[in-house]
Amino acid sequence: MRFWAALLSAMLLLTIGSIWINSNYEDHAGSVGPVFLQPVERNGNATGMMLLDAHTPTSSLVEASCTGNGLVEVHETITGDKIDGHTVSGHLKYQFVLPREGDYIVFNNGTGKVTCAFRFIKNYPTKAVQDSLYASGSACALLLALVVWRWGK
Repeated sequence: MRFWAALLSAMLLLTIGSIWINSNYEDHAGSVGPVFLQPVERNGNATGMMLLDAHTPTSSLVEASCTGNGLVEVHETITGDKIDGHTVSGHLKYQFVLPREGDYIVFNNGTGKVTCAFRFIKNYPTKAVQDSLYASGSACALLLALVVWRWGK
C-alpha cells in the first residue's frame, strides 16, 4: 500500500511540476521587427527575396501588424510548409499560430512593399509535452482509483 501511495504522490508531483513549468514560460513572449519586406523578384530561373528568419522554442500565438501592399507568407524552414498567408492593402493587424518549435521564414510574395512587426503573444506547450501531461494525468487518476479501491477492501 505504501508503494502505491508513494508512486501516486510522485506522479502527482511530476504532473503539477510540469504544469507549473509550462505556465511560467507561457507569457514570456518577444517580438520581431518592424521589418521591411521587399517583394519577391523573379528573373528567369533566379529568384531573389528578402526574408525574415524567426525562431520559436515552442508553439506560439503571434500577432502581426503590417503596412503596405503585398502578400505576407510564413513558411516552416525545414519542411517548407506554408503556415500563414495574408494579403496586406494599407494596414492589417492579424493573428496566427506557429504550430511547433522551430525556425520560420517570413517573406512578401506580392508585388508591393510591406513593413511588418510580429509580437509573440503567448507560448504554448508543444504537442509532445501536452501528450505527456495528459498521459501522466491519466495514469495518476487510474492509480488513485486503484488505491482507493484497494483501500476500501
